[in-house]
Formats: sequence, C-alpha cells, structure tokens
Amino acid sequence: MTYQPTSVQIAAAARARSAANVARDRFAAPTTITALRFIAAHLDAAATACDAYDGTTNAPFMEMGRALADARELIALHPDSRLPDTVIDYITAPLTAAPLPTLPRLLPPNERDAAEETALRAELDRLHADTEAADADTDRWFRAVLAVLAKWKRLEGAVNVDSRRPFNRARVAELHLKCIACGGSSIRFTVREWAVCACGKGQTWADATTCDCWGYECPAIQGDTAN
Repeated sequence: MTYQPTSVQIAAAARARSAANVARDRFAAPTTITALRFIAAHLDAAATACDAYDGTTNAPFMEMGRALADARELIALHPDSRLPDTVIDYITAPLTAAPLPTLPRLLPPNERDAAEETALRAELDRLHADTEAADADTDRWFRAVLAVLAKWKRLEGAVNVDSRRPFNRARVAELHLKCIACGGSSIRFTVREWAVCACGKGQTWADATTCDCWGYECPAIQGDTAN
C-alpha cells in the first residue's frame, strides 16, 4: 500500500514552507536579509524533510528537527528579522499537538504601546482560535500569524528601549515590581540576587518581580544592581 502523508505532516510542512517564503520576502537591512535567506533555507529543508517521511523511518523527522534548530539559532541571533523563535513551535505544533505559543507581557510604560499590545494579543488569540482557517488555508492563516508576530517584535523592541529611559524608571518599577510584604515598588537590588524593599523586607529577585522578564533582562533590575 502506498503511504499517504498524514494531515499533521502536511500541515507542519506547509507552515515551514510559508515561514520560509515570508522570511525570503521580508525587507530588511543587507546583513539581516542575508540571515533571512539562510533562515528560509533551513525552513525549506525542514519542509522537504517532513514531506519525505514515508512511515518506515523517523530519519526525516530527525533531519527536520536539525533544520529547525539551525533556523531557531539564526532567528535568535538576528532580532531584526522580526521573526520570534516561537515560529518554530508553530511549525512543530501539528506534529506534537502542543498548544500554540503565548505572548509574554511587555508591560509598556506608555498607554499607546499598552493599547497596541492589547490589540495584537487579541488578534493573535483570534487567529489561534480559528482552527478552521488554519486547516483550510494553512499558508494564508500562517502568514497572518507571522504578520502579527512581526508587529509584536517591533513593539517589543520599542518597549525595551522606552522601559530603560530614566524618566520612565518609576513607572517601570510600578509595572514590574511588588514587595511580598507591603506591595510597594521601591525595591533595591543587589548582585547576589537579593532585593530589599523600602519597608525593610528582604526577598529574592523572583519574589520581588511580577513581570515575565528574565533576571538581568528586567528593566527594573538593570542599572540598580550596583546599589
């Protein structure tokens, strides 16, 4: 009996190919364009490997995994590509049945960016829920997802810069910090991952932060650890 590709196999390959086309067509600076072409090549290789699975050996999926890992590494090295590394999780989701990636909270210090974050999150949630569109026209659906994620990456970069402006420090602290004793945000950090609130309560960095940031990456911690 001739092997017939499964629906999840077809979906994963289609998503990889769609992402490759988006990466290849994206406008960017010359250095980033070069990276995008390599990313596209890895994604195309992943799609080809997925197509090659014939039910007899898992070797094609292993090759697909290597190609996607290479693509993820390049994406992480080139944030200007406006591709989040979670694009890989979207590609493998049909095969793994894992939930689609969620967006971390950006916590913008200004209302305009906060409104955009809310709108982008709502649009991505709508696309995630539209499983009929994802199955009926995978390329169109995934291109729409990637368009939202590109806007998200652009907003993430803007918020990252804005959150580190000295005049936004108090607002950023209010959004990212909360003392486990008094609930205040006047918290001083040390290099030994210890934080002391103005009320005198000592706590770990993890206890003092309420954001989705990771350690030193948090704008409320950066610049304060020398105190």
